[in-house]
Amino acid sequence: MGSVRRLSLGVPGLDRLIGEVEVPYTLLVAGHPGAGKTTLASTVCYANAVQGRRCLYITFYEDREKLFRFMKRLGLDLESAESRGLLRFVRLPQTIDVNAVVGEVNKLLTEGFDVVVVDSVTALLEPVKESAERRAWLLNYFYQLPAVFGGLLILVAELPYGEEKLGLGSVEFVADATILLKHRIEDSFLARLIEVRKARGAPVHVAETHFTIAEGAGLMVFAPPVLADLPPEGRDIILCETAEGAIRIRGGFIVNLFYPPEPGAGIDALIWALAAAVRNGMKVLVVSYTRPAPVLREAVERRLAEYGLSGEEISRLIDRHMEFVALNPFAHSLTQLVARELTIIEQRKPDIVLFWGVHLPRGSDGYVAVLKELFNELMYLKSRGITVVRVGPCLDEEVCNAETSISDLTARFVREFREDGSAQTKIYFYERFEEPRMFPSSVVSEFMKRCVEMLREYSKKV
Repeated sequence: MGSVRRLSLGVPGLDRLIGEVEVPYTLLVAGHPGAGKTTLASTVCYANAVQGRRCLYITFYEDREKLFRFMKRLGLDLESAESRGLLRFVRLPQTIDVNAVVGEVNKLLTEGFDVVVVDSVTALLEPVKESAERRAWLLNYFYQLPAVFGGLLILVAELPYGEEKLGLGSVEFVADATILLKHRIEDSFLARLIEVRKARGAPVHVAETHFTIAEGAGLMVFAPPVLADLPPEGRDIILCETAEGAIRIRGGFIVNLFYPPEPGAGIDALIWALAAAVRNGMKVLVVSYTRPAPVLREAVERRLAEYGLSGEEISRLIDRHMEFVALNPFAHSLTQLVARELTIIEQRKPDIVLFWGVHLPRGSDGYVAVLKELFNELMYLKSRGITVVRVGPCLDEEVCNAETSISDLTARFVREFREDGSAQTKIYFYERFEEPRMFPSSVVSEFMKRCVEMLREYSKKV
């Protein structure tokens, strides 16, 4: 019998929703075919095995080699856990003789396990659905089972496509927590959602949120934080010096930089982000919606070369402090896009995320839906202490005003033309709790000059 009193589910995000569970405990995982039920159960099983706890995985469908191979791609080395005696994989034949199955399970439990997975309980309940007495007996067995081995029982159940009602009799009442994994069609794309229907002893504040399954990362749940969960803002991030001194923002700030809709506008923002990362020993992840990653990197290299940095100096700076990825926002539903972005961010672990071309996702759906997803994503990143910089043109005043209202700092670059045909740029600066200010372009030019000088000095030291 396991001696562990509290167990972690080991699924990023899901632990934030449910927290550690106090055993004996039953978790019911239901979902559509292919929704990720087996992946979720395997993740919990493996996460506990890594902690030295033993897991029994009972299945009526899964092939061992196929399951182990797929899970290894997701970062779950079940074969290694099995070789160390921390995982026992058992495939039982499907049969209408439920008593025989229960007898076999009881024999296995004598070996001592902390986590037991039954994948799936539907295979046992279906043969007895016409017999109320046998069904009640089986449900009572599952109700008592966690206490028998003193650990966490995970019951996997199937949901037909398009349905969200379990239809498994009283099995929902047997469980301490019930999780539904669902598919939803959004803009002709498949979105993955997780719903926590109940979790005894946990203050569940999010009924439904999205999740993803990614190679090397496994199943990840992106639960937006509640206000009480938001940590204090991170440390000061010192930017380049100005005539008035150093500009500072805080870790977790949300910054908007709205530029005129001109090709190439906003490249300087990438230089500023690079300078901030260099000065503070940080890493910037640039997520581009409009340009391929190599093209955007080349634009940064070209701009720095114009300021006199050598190719070797530029490569050292960028390789150490900046990374580029490109996403087509119209190749995903809004939910998928956010999940893809958060997956990349969790994998790369940057200190600053710069979204380039933010005007494109704004137009991909009704803006109310976009603003909701944007706010949840920004609050999630803020709770992680990640600074967000959003760069793009302001094509809709109402939209830009809404985004300004949820930011910590917004700079709007406005191009004005004189009667002689020349142009001047003015910067309107909106900072939280401060009166709006306006700066001439000479201030930005001086700021840019100081950033480049700092980058040049740093490049000579590395």
